[in-house]
Amino acid sequence: MPTAERERASDTALRQGRARSAVRLVLPGGGGYGEVLANRRFRQLWLVHIVAGLGEALASIAMPLLAYGLTGSSRLLGLIFVIQTVPRVILSPVAGLLADRLDRRLVMLYADLGRAVTVVLLPFATEAWQIGVLAALVAAGNTAFKPAELAAVPSVVEPGLLVRALSISQVSSSMIRVIGPAIGAGIIGLAGPRPAFGLQALCFLVSAALLRRLVLPRPTRQILAGTGAWESMRRDVREGLAAVVQNPVVRGTAAVEALWQLVVAIIGVATLIYLEEAAALGDRAGTHYALLTACFGGGTAIGALAAARVERRIGRARLMAVGYLAPLMLVPAGWTPPLPVIFGCWILLGFADAWAVIAMQAYLAEAVPDALRGRVYATWTAVVTLAAAGWFGVVGWATDSLGPPSTIALAGGIVGLGGPLLLLASGALAAMRRHVSLLERGTADG
Repeated sequence: MPTAERERASDTALRQGRARSAVRLVLPGGGGYGEVLANRRFRQLWLVHIVAGLGEALASIAMPLLAYGLTGSSRLLGLIFVIQTVPRVILSPVAGLLADRLDRRLVMLYADLGRAVTVVLLPFATEAWQIGVLAALVAAGNTAFKPAELAAVPSVVEPGLLVRALSISQVSSSMIRVIGPAIGAGIIGLAGPRPAFGLQALCFLVSAALLRRLVLPRPTRQILAGTGAWESMRRDVREGLAAVVQNPVVRGTAAVEALWQLVVAIIGVATLIYLEEAAALGDRAGTHYALLTACFGGGTAIGALAAARVERRIGRARLMAVGYLAPLMLVPAGWTPPLPVIFGCWILLGFADAWAVIAMQAYLAEAVPDALRGRVYATWTAVVTLAAAGWFGVVGWATDSLGPPSTIALAGGIVGLGGPLLLLASGALAAMRRHVSLLERGTADG
């Protein structure tokens, strides 16, 4: 069968499968992850997610060490981190447009190739500005890749299997966050940070090779050449921005995830100082910080594995509610309990966080039409990234002013209680309930 006909037949079968499985959004049946992995296109996307994610994780440890070793300045290191966030904020609407109007496979493939070329150049940088430029280019590649990947998953997975598909991706991301830095640390310990960039480039090249064999549904609309192309692109970008503001599910989840970046800043900044000063670990703080980060990642992996089973028992809304209360696990740090208690709290924080992320992504995928999905994901990510940049500054100031225990506990209470309130105030909870009611009514009528 010719390739074009095979793609059309595959897309038709997928749409028919979605129609048959729509009732499972409310009353999902049994079955494990094997049913999701039997989907060849999702399986290929999952492998791409793992390999490309490993490349990104390697950079999380190699890039700071290279920059700090070259400059010896913590201020310049912080500036490079800020530079990396700029493309994500500025280019996100354009990246979303590309994900909605071009072949998503090609967008990801070229982003991988661009990232591979850029990271190969990093070991040859001799000036801080060179590292800054190359870091910005890598961030631009990440910005282009992510919306296309996120938009592709719901397009190849039946709705009844979406939570399980997202659970698999979340487990993989959690393991990558533990394994990637560990591999990078081993390489850096033996040969310094520069060889780690070669392995990172190899990851991106392998991801690109996997993408060459992938077949994805074509976008419903494409960017057309001609005098009206620029105006059409501007209109499409405005549509994506408007969807984030007007769609209550998108608006609510963006607000909550922006608030959640306060927890990310706590884990990245205040926790290390807490271990060094409040827990009086001194030189051992770095080792315990690595172990604590691994505990958080391990809890996330376990929570993601359990999410699909729990969702079938208690429903997705309760799964998300429990997940968004997870930051309350940070509150005990205010009393400086024994270290085993802190480790237990971090494991539970990661465990419940996985539930929030999976449920939120499922609601988000269902609330946004495929034709808008790339732009919405990209704009949504830009909002969250901008919030993260602000929270890192706030946490740095609060840790110095209030002390690590009070800062961590206060942040946990604010996010743990504020997240559900934001979902309520934004209308997201009501919209989710209406969505479930419509599905139940449609199931009953059927």
